[in-house]
This record gives sequence, C-alpha cells and structure tokens, in this order.
Amino acid sequence: MAQEKLDATVHLFCGLPTSGKTTFAKELEQNHKAIRFSLDEWMINLTDATIFDAEYGEMAQKLKELFWQTAVPLLQQGTDVILDWSLWSRERRQKWIGRITELGANYTLYYLNIPPVVLRQRLEKRNAELPPGVHPIPIAELDRFIPIFEPPTPEENLNVVQIYLGQDGPIHNPHLEGDTFFWQGNDVGVLLLHGLTATTAEVRLLAEKLYAKGYTISAPLLPGHGTHPDDLNETTWHDWAWAAEKAYQHLATVCDHVFVGGESTGGALALYLAAQHKEIAGVLCYAPAIKLAIPTHNMVRLYVAAPLVHSLPKDNVGSNEFWQGYRVNPLRAVMELIRLGLEVRRQLPQITQPVLVMQGRNDKTVSEDVGEIILEGVLSEQAEQHWWEQSGHVILLEDELDEITAVTLDFMQNIIS
Repeated sequence: MAQEKLDATVHLFCGLPTSGKTTFAKELEQNHKAIRFSLDEWMINLTDATIFDAEYGEMAQKLKELFWQTAVPLLQQGTDVILDWSLWSRERRQKWIGRITELGANYTLYYLNIPPVVLRQRLEKRNAELPPGVHPIPIAELDRFIPIFEPPTPEENLNVVQIYLGQDGPIHNPHLEGDTFFWQGNDVGVLLLHGLTATTAEVRLLAEKLYAKGYTISAPLLPGHGTHPDDLNETTWHDWAWAAEKAYQHLATVCDHVFVGGESTGGALALYLAAQHKEIAGVLCYAPAIKLAIPTHNMVRLYVAAPLVHSLPKDNVGSNEFWQGYRVNPLRAVMELIRLGLEVRRQLPQITQPVLVMQGRNDKTVSEDVGEIILEGVLSEQAEQHWWEQSGHVILLEDELDEITAVTLDFMQNIIS
C-alpha cells in the first residue's frame, strides 16, 4: 500500500552506453538541487573489477541497495534523488518504479533515445580518451547490448521523457536500427542503398525478405547520414558513390553474382554503379531519384537558397513508423542529389545490364517520368517498369512491399537461371 504522497522526485534513466546518462544526470543535479548517486563513479573508486567480472555485478547490486537506503530518508525530507544507472529492461523498470511508488514519491524516467551509429562513434571516442568515472567498453559489447535492450513501451504506462540527440531530435524514429549491415547468405549478393536523409532502416524490410530467401545482403550507411543534418551538408554525391563502390567491391569478393539496388537516392547510386561495372548482374531501382518533382521556378529558388539556408523542415516526416532519418532537408545535400541525377542521366547509355524500375503512383518526390527516362536511356535488352497504385515515394516501407518483393525475386531469379 502506498504511503502518504511525498513532495520529492526520483530521476531515473533508460539508455545504452554512451547515450549521455551521466552527463544529463549532472545537469539535473544542478537544476533540481538533487542528490545524485552514480553507480559507475562509485564502482570505479571501490573496485578494480570490470563489468565483465561476476564480482562486479554482485557488488553493483549491493551498492544500488545502499544507494536506495540512503535515498529514502532524503526523499521523505523532500529532496529529489537521481539514480544514475540504466533501467534498460522492463523488469528493472518495474522493480525500481514499484519501490518509488510504494514509498509515495514521484518519478520521471528519462529515455535517452540515441541512434546506434552515434553511440558507436561516441564509444570509440570515449574508449580512446577514457575520462575519469567511466569504464572502457568494446564496440562488440555495445553491439551485444543493442538487440537485448528494451526501450520503454506505451503499454508500460510510464512517466517517460524522451531525450534525443542534441536535445532537438534531428532523427525521426531514432530507436530503429539504421547502421551499416552485412548478412552472409549464398553466392548471390544484393547491395541495397538508402535514400537522401534516410538510413539503412529504409531498405531493411526488403533486406530481411531477400535474406530469408538465401541472398547475401549488404547495406552501407552513406556518409553524412544517421548523425546530424549539418554533417550531410558537408558531403558530396561523390562521397556517397564512393561508399557504395566500397560496399560493392566487398560484396563482389564474396559472391559470384551481385545485384545493385536502392531506394530514391540509392536507386540513382545503383544506376551509377552499373554504368561503371559491366559485371553487375542487374539493377533494382525503387523510386530512383534521377530527377526530382520540383517545378522550374522552385528549382531556381533552391539554387539561390542553398548557399544561404542550411535546411528546411519536412512536411510529412512522421507519416511512416518504419522510416528513420533527418526531420529536415539539408539544402546543399539536395543540390548534390540533383547533380547526381544529372550525372546518372548522362551515363544511362553505358548501362547494358537488366534493369528493374518500380514507382509509386502517389510519389510526390521524384518526377513521374523517371522510369521512362531510364528505360529509354539504357541499352539493356531487359528493362522493366512497374507501377504500384497504393504507394508513395518510400515504396519499400509501404503497404505493397510483399508484392514488390515478389517482383524483385522473380526478376533476379530469371536473370540467374
């Protein structure tokens, strides 16, 4: 039974390593005049054991209990308390929130929702510098944590405050896995490239379906993506093409046949690769962004604004639960995409491999005649175009994905056989 309500709050955290828990906890300590109990800082001072030692876990549990025993009278006196360790599973959250509720105190759970690619970058830097009060954690250990981490869900009905990268949330759906991935399958490889401002989450659903059929899958996170829009504005289309080239070369060393494909900008890059490498088995273009649906007068405005304005907000960024990427369009990067499209259209006659083009009838991002431009421009003996009546631009994350996958599989199988 809950005791009389206390006028004090316990600040809790949920986040992976390097998500910024302790940094944020120190800010709360100052802003709320709270008492902070930091597990890592105490453990480093008390023992030489590491997080990989059994004795470390036993000692950590005892220390948490001592922290709580010390925190209870502080809360009863009206002093806020900060428990600086991660409640990264539902079971742990239930345990500690149950204790706080039973005591009669308030709580706030801060979920530090940081993209895995950023966590890896932070961890590499932290391990190199190893500031006081932190443990070294191998990148492989972070990769082990990610799939078992349990973010808070609406079903838990918790008092959650989400903290995003940079506090301003530049990445939509940061909880999704959007980093580079490579899945070894049979001797037929498929390179899948994501679109501008997106991450590999954009091609992951298709990748999972193709991998289930035995194909080897490679999906690189392109330069400037998955971090901050300013980083994307510092890249050129040549940077993206080079990343695609490296991923292709690796795939070609482990597979006898390689298809290249992509969504939007990824589709344009796939065509560019095919123009450079005649040995590529086939090209998979999903809403290829070789020409944007931008009226001439708006294109002129874009050329004028790009050097002066960093980015513009997107109108429909929250419309797809499976899409991950920036909430804005970095304008210099958009200009690079336009340059890429012009280069790809110039090189279309160099493409002789089979080409598959798929477009959504409701696509407002790329020009509706891109499929016609590709089919008329390439010198391929086999070139197909398919329209999907219920889909928009991000066709690999929409309702007709099963049908798109079936067409993709048939196309590749016919070429291989």
